[in-house]
Amino acid sequence: MPTWKCTGTEVTKEEAEESIAHLKNACFGCDTHSNECSIAKAVGEISSMITESE
Repeated sequence: MPTWKCTGTEVTKEEAEESIAHLKNACFGCDTHSNECSIAKAVGEISSMITESE
């Protein structure tokens, strides 16, 4: 099971994927992507935890 490293909470793969979908819906759709974007960082971290748990 993926573990959210910020709190050590274990989540299902489905919960993690749902969180990614919600974050993508919150995206402002900026023309220029920045590595400082907190939304993109969160999506990347959640995606990584799914990959690491497989």
